Amino acid sequence: MLIVGGSYQDAEILRVVGFRRMTLSNLQDMASFEPLQMTGVELRTVNADAEEMSLADGSYDLVLAHEVLHHCRSPHKALLEMLRVSSKHVILLEPNDSLLMQALVRFRLSFPYELPAVVANGFEAGGVRNSCVPNYIYRWSPRDLQQTTASFLPESECDFYIRSYWDFNVDREELARRDQTRIGSFTRIVGPGLFLAGLHVFQAIATHLPWVREQGNKFFGCVTKRDELKPWLLRQGDGIAFNREHGAKG
Repeated sequence: MLIVGGSYQDAEILRVVGFRRMTLSNLQDMASFEPLQMTGVELRTVNADAEEMSLADGSYDLVLAHEVLHHCRSPHKALLEMLRVSSKHVILLEPNDSLLMQALVRFRLSFPYELPAVVANGFEAGGVRNSCVPNYIYRWSPRDLQQTTASFLPESECDFYIRSYWDFNVDREELARRDQTRIGSFTRIVGPGLFLAGLHVFQAIATHLPWVREQGNKFFGCVTKRDELKPWLLRQGDGIAFNREHGAKG
């Protein structure tokens, strides 16, 4: 597995669920690594730009990016690199582009640009390509993922597993960084503790309501590359040719 823009926290979570051979790219804090926590894991590092990875095609069975693509100048270019480097699966976890999230941004209950990440990094990093410039929060939709994949792999059949969900992974400190949205007005009235408790109750309920879950703030997408070609193509020697019999049927 290649974890694009991965951290040791990502690796530890994946170790817990059973992964044993992982490569991290774009590491920022080598000092935080504690080898004893990764016993039994083959963990490597590689210096790879998410938007232009110097890695061979199909180098890894699985390529994963967790909350990374929206920090790129071109999230789609990073996804194309993931599709190129992967031989089987690509997984991305990113913000979700739902009607409700669009409304929350419009009414200033969510950010269009990720200012809190830069604030949390001392105003020096955390933005686009880890710079001090707050990145635009590119939000994904199923159609977006499917069209981007089909454009890059027009000859191949692919399977998609896509799920939207709610995840309020924030604490009081993170909440305090959102004063520039109208959330600050709510927290000053009800208090941060009660506000966070309300978020967690909503998350627990929304998980079991399909339509509400689809409007969630998070997007999970998995692309599985298959060996089969599109029905109008066939393998010819080392290359691909148009299936003339299929053309005749059309």
